[in-house]
Amino acid sequence: MQTEQNQANNHYIAIIGGSVSGSEAASMLAEKGYKVVVFDQNELPYGKLEDGLPMWHASLRDRQEEMIDEKLDHPNITYLPLVQIGKDVNFSELANEWGFSAVILANGAWDDRKLNLKQIHQFEGENLVYQNPFLYWFNHKHEPDYKGKRYKIQNRAVVLGGGLASIDVMKIIMMELVIEGLEKHKDIEVDVFTLEKKGIKEILELHNTTLEEIGVEPGYLVYRRSAEDMPLAQPSDDTPEKIAKARETSKNLIEKYVDKFLFHFVPQAVVEDDIIENGKFEGLKFRKMSIEGKNLVATNETFEIRTHFVVSSIGSTPKKIEGLPYDGEKLKMNPNNEFNVDGFDNVFAIGNAITGKGNIMSSKKHGKEMTARIISEHLDELNDIYTNDDKMVEKLSIYNTALKELMAEELASIENSILKQRIISTNEEVCLIDKTSKFNKDHQFSSYKRWIAEHKPLRLENLLGLSH
Repeated sequence: MQTEQNQANNHYIAIIGGSVSGSEAASMLAEKGYKVVVFDQNELPYGKLEDGLPMWHASLRDRQEEMIDEKLDHPNITYLPLVQIGKDVNFSELANEWGFSAVILANGAWDDRKLNLKQIHQFEGENLVYQNPFLYWFNHKHEPDYKGKRYKIQNRAVVLGGGLASIDVMKIIMMELVIEGLEKHKDIEVDVFTLEKKGIKEILELHNTTLEEIGVEPGYLVYRRSAEDMPLAQPSDDTPEKIAKARETSKNLIEKYVDKFLFHFVPQAVVEDDIIENGKFEGLKFRKMSIEGKNLVATNETFEIRTHFVVSSIGSTPKKIEGLPYDGEKLKMNPNNEFNVDGFDNVFAIGNAITGKGNIMSSKKHGKEMTARIISEHLDELNDIYTNDDKMVEKLSIYNTALKELMAEELASIENSILKQRIISTNEEVCLIDKTSKFNKDHQFSSYKRWIAEHKPLRLENLLGLSH
């Protein structure tokens, strides 16, 4: 009778996405003896740690990326960068013809939810920007070889959304304007790391100046619900005490950010229309909302914000892959197995691929669970956690432990199905290895460590001579 290790040796597993969930799953399976091939659409496997987490979280980013490297640099794991499923590889062929016993979807949430407005999208890239490309630009625009889209931030910018990512976007807008304004009007240079740590208010007071003097007009963060409803703190259970505490903490957090970074917060408002005059984008029309229980109810009150720069931060979803079933934005899952994709015996999903969430700290099963496990007993410390990387790294040890526990649970269910799959034949194994080798030969990929070392981007903190 074969041992579990010997059984695993006969199976190849494809994992789509190499970041937090994908690397953890790959590592756990590789340790058991499975041969794992990790497909990632980017050069680096880090997902939103690299391209969606603002660069000032440098120590947090580096710590988590090092952990991903440790997991993926394994003899049983083949890493395939720059391979997009659905574009470079047909999904049906991957699942049915390559010889994989299982395909596990761990792809991140990279598609921004689109604004439901009639005309604003003709101005996309200039007057309208979505969160994911905006954060990518912010994190990489300093690189000498950066060839991506560049954005010109303008005064009175509007950010639509209410989560931590939306606040990050608002902070970036205000800091970029202040950095430019201080240099232009006061001949004062300040870097984004210092400005983010100390806050705009403190820096302006230090130099005895104001937003008005440096030509900056505050932006507007517009959220459909109240400050207490912002998803900044999650209760660990449904008791009235925990819920009330989380709501109070969310309110305190947004008030702190407003005071520190000098932007306007506009609650209980939804965008209703765009304002186009003489063929030019001139702003947005909003409707005020009342909150009745858990429901939002439109009022008769409307208002306008005149602006030439809007960032939509209303959420991200995983990119849809042709050949997979979807129920709206989310994958359609087997009702009898929460990790099995409906209609496939050998296709499974974990992390963002199931939840459809794009938040770094919610990139696990059912979103809120993970965040609640990290901070449920530390609501009073949230100000420090969200503004102090040392505190955040400390809490990440809790996060990573919880991640392993939840991943082990998910993979236990998936593994039972994998071991029931047909064992790959020798000819199929040769063909599979040939296909994966061709991709890496085309990209001049020699080893995981070397590839990572050659493709890590130039960090702004290193360019500025800063350490963290």
